[in-house]
Parts: sequence; structure tokens; C-alpha cells
Amino acid sequence: MFGTIRKHQQWLWVIIIAGVIVSFVIFFGPAQPSLSGLTGGGESFGTLNGKPLTRETLGGFARQAQLAGRLRFGDQMDSPQVRQMGFDLNREMYQRLFLDSKVKEFGVHVSDQAVANWIRQNLKDPKTGAVDYDGFIERFGKRFNFSEVEFQSYVRHELGVEHLREVLGVSGQLLTPRDAETAFRKENELAVSSAVFFSASNHLASVVVDPAALSQFFTNRIAAYRIPERTVVTSVRWDAAPHVAEAEAEIKKQADFATRVEEVYNQRGAESFRDKTGAQMTKEAALADIRQLATDSKALEIAARAARDFANELYAMEPAKAENLAALAAKRGLTATESQPFSDFGRAAEFEDAPEMVREAAKLSAEQPFTKPVPGAKAVHIAALRRKLPSEVPSFEAVRAKVTEDFRRSKSIEAARASGEAFAAAAAAAISQGKSFAAVAVEKKSVAVEIPPFSIVSTSLPGLDARVAASLVKDTAFNLKPGAASRFVASGDGGFVIFLKERRPVDEATVKAGLTGYLDTQRRQKQDEAFQEWFRQEFQKSGLAALLKNRDEQL
Repeated sequence: MFGTIRKHQQWLWVIIIAGVIVSFVIFFGPAQPSLSGLTGGGESFGTLNGKPLTRETLGGFARQAQLAGRLRFGDQMDSPQVRQMGFDLNREMYQRLFLDSKVKEFGVHVSDQAVANWIRQNLKDPKTGAVDYDGFIERFGKRFNFSEVEFQSYVRHELGVEHLREVLGVSGQLLTPRDAETAFRKENELAVSSAVFFSASNHLASVVVDPAALSQFFTNRIAAYRIPERTVVTSVRWDAAPHVAEAEAEIKKQADFATRVEEVYNQRGAESFRDKTGAQMTKEAALADIRQLATDSKALEIAARAARDFANELYAMEPAKAENLAALAAKRGLTATESQPFSDFGRAAEFEDAPEMVREAAKLSAEQPFTKPVPGAKAVHIAALRRKLPSEVPSFEAVRAKVTEDFRRSKSIEAARASGEAFAAAAAAAISQGKSFAAVAVEKKSVAVEIPPFSIVSTSLPGLDARVAASLVKDTAFNLKPGAASRFVASGDGGFVIFLKERRPVDEATVKAGLTGYLDTQRRQKQDEAFQEWFRQEFQKSGLAALLKNRDEQL
């Protein structure tokens, strides 16, 4: 079966790992983390179905978790951004273990034909339809140290879970065409409306700053002006720029470098390469851009080598104390600089290119005085704790300008909202007496804005003030009866009152064009919801969810 794929191979479309920094994906490869690193160390890995989980049992699923992460995120798998997205190797590993046990329990068998079809579909050039399976296995496998067998195992797992989803989410298929049409018509019904907006900026000039009121404002909100605990570090940096020539020399040794650069260009497509003005680059300029990105990345990697060498010697110095960093820097002819104080959740001018350093510095203590080497966009940094500055409340005079600005802003918002509340009351009374919303706006010297018709599923409302959330306007309008005005609705900048003129039914052409796709989408969504609910309950029952929670709390 896989021979059939190879027979028709031409070119690899690596869309499956798109979205990562191209040069990192192609040229550099991190080491694979160990199982103990995944699980937090130790030999206790929990139980499943009453049987203890062993290192051998989890080993394959640890590899599968890593492979899944690399396919989705490439080199960025270990980045803070990916962690913030919710990807966690521990959780991925245990969830794959659990789902594999359910695939076996339900007797799901995935054929070679199904695996081959998956590969054709997911490793296909959308322009030519060609698949380079061997090329993918060689490049991706070598890049991230995965075998063909492991990749096929990954595909079988994905297909097995998809079969479970179809079986266990079958209730989602029970949505009838009639019910779908009713929901489609409701979601695409149009609200025709107008609104009056009340903005704080319209009241800012009229705010009077009374000294006594300003002082009281500061006292009431003193926590907002408290200066948080700050950290001062001493750091050494290794810039990538001095290593560009060395990086170019290393890259020249790669015989297939030009071919790989050409592949990146083809994979991303000519239209994705734009200059600073937004104009499409020529192919020559795009290839030069890819080569430069690869060179800069390699130069940064070389700088990281020097930083790691420094770190190894630093960590070996006894006793471990912060002063060792400056001493070793002086010994090696490097410059150690002291930072300005920065908070755990703020920014540090010295590390603008490496924001992760702020988070690493927050972990420092007398017992752990050094950070790991932290890469930035242009340099690699290592820092040592200099001192911690305690939280403090500044004097009123020290922050008077900021307090005054906040006071004026607060009062202008209050004034805008008071105007809005008064207008809403007047509009309600006037409309009950037969007057129009527009007439009330003119009478109150306000501007009624005509909002283009929108539905509850509209993603944007053209012409709407950017400071007002479209979702808030939609929710307010669709909770009104035609001919009624809303109460005053507060927003961050003030608020608004909206008047619903009519609800306009969706036209039949739109229903005809969109209903089939809507029915399919809704069925898939309900199928996914049913499967996810089943998974949540069963994963909790398995005890693995509690195990993960305990491990997270220990880390």
C-alpha cells in the first residue's frame, strides 16, 4: 500500500507543519525530551483500567505526543506561545494513551488502505495533487528524529480516534433538515436598527479637577498605583550578528541548501512573500529573504552554543552565587550589565528581544541565582539575580500626573453614562407616546447612527465605533422587539442606546445556497460536542485527569 504512494510521489507539500518559522523547521533540530521530563520525573506513572502504567507502556505514547506536537507546531512546540495555546506534552501523552485503550476496547481496526488515504489527503500539494511520501519521511523524520513506523502509528491513532468520534458522536447526526433550516433562518435573520452612542471623549473637556476630589480619588484607588515587586539582574548577552560569516560558512557546507530554499519558496507560494510596502516580491528577492532568515537563525544558534558553554562553566562554580556571573564574564572578556528594575509582568528594556527573560528572572532566588540561556530575536542572554525590590506605594505627588489623567477619564465616562441613562429614559417615554427614535435624538441633540443590517452570526458591523464591541450590539438588538429601544448599555468608553426598527427575514436565495453546508456543519459540531462530552466524562473516570492535575500542582 505504501509502495503505491511512493510510486506516484513527486513533491512534498508540508502544509501539515505550516505556521512555524521556516528556517527553524528546515535547518535546526532540538533534542527529544525524555520520558522523565515529560512526566515530571520519578517512576510512578499512574494506572489505567486498574493496571499500573510502566515506563515501557508510556514510552511509545510519549513519542506520539512529541510527534503530534512537531507536526502541529514544528520548532515552536516548546515555546511559551504554544503553551499558552494549551498544548502540553504530558496531557497529550496521557490522552493518547487513554484514547488508544478505547480504540482497542471498541475493536476499531484501521486498514493500510485507510492510512494510505489519510497520507494522500494530508501530504498533498493542493496545486498539483502530487504527494512525496518518501521525501516527507526523510525530511521530517530526520529533522525531528522520527521513524516511518512511528509516523504510520500516529496516522493509525488519528484514524482510530476519528472512528470513535463518528460512533460516539452519532447523536449529532440526529439533527433533522427541518430543525437545521429553522436554526439557519433564525441565525441569518437581519436586524435593521439605529443607535445613539455616548463617548467619554465628548465629556473630557468639561471635567473640572478639584484638588480634594483628586486626592480622594487617589486614596480610593491606591492599589492601582502600587508599584509591584521588581527584579534587578546582571546579564551577559551573545549577539548573533558577529556570527553571520560563520553561519554562512556552515550553510555553504549543506549540498542541498539551494534546493531546500527553493522548496520553501514553492511550499509557501509566491504570493506569501511580501516586501515592507505589501507588494509581492520577485522570486529572486524571496529566495534571498529565505536564505537571510536561515543565515540569521544559524547565527543565533552559534551564539547559543557560546552561551551554553558559558552556562556550563557558570553552573559548575562552587558555591553557586550571583556574583559568579560577572566574575566569569570578566575572566572571558565579556561585559556583564545591570538591568533597570522590572516587574514579573512588565517589560525590561534590556530584554526587548527576549521577553521570556522577564519570566525566567521572576524565578530567581538566592538558591537558584542564574537563568538558563534565553534566546531572543537577535541574541542569547544569561542573567543572575542582583536584588529584589519590594512592592511599595508611591507618594501622591510622585504619580499626580497619572492620577489626574485617570481622574479625568473616570469622570468623563461617568458623564457619558449619565447622558446615556437620561437619553434612554427619554427615548422609552417618547416612543411609548408614538414619537420616533430619530425625533428623540434630534430633540436631545444627539446623533442617531444608522447601522447596516446585521445578523446574529455577522462577524463585523461596518461603520460601528471600534470602541464598542459588535457582540454587545448584536446581543442587545436581538433581545428587542421591533419598534423598541434598549436600555442604556454601558461599554468601556461610555455606552449606547439601540433602536430596533425591524427584523428582516433571510431571503430564500441565501437559504437555498447555505442550508446544505449549514446542516453538515451543525451535524459535525454536535457530533464533536457529543464526543467531547463522552471523552471528558470517561477521562475523568479513568483517573488520568486527576493524575495530570496532581502533577501540574507539583511542578
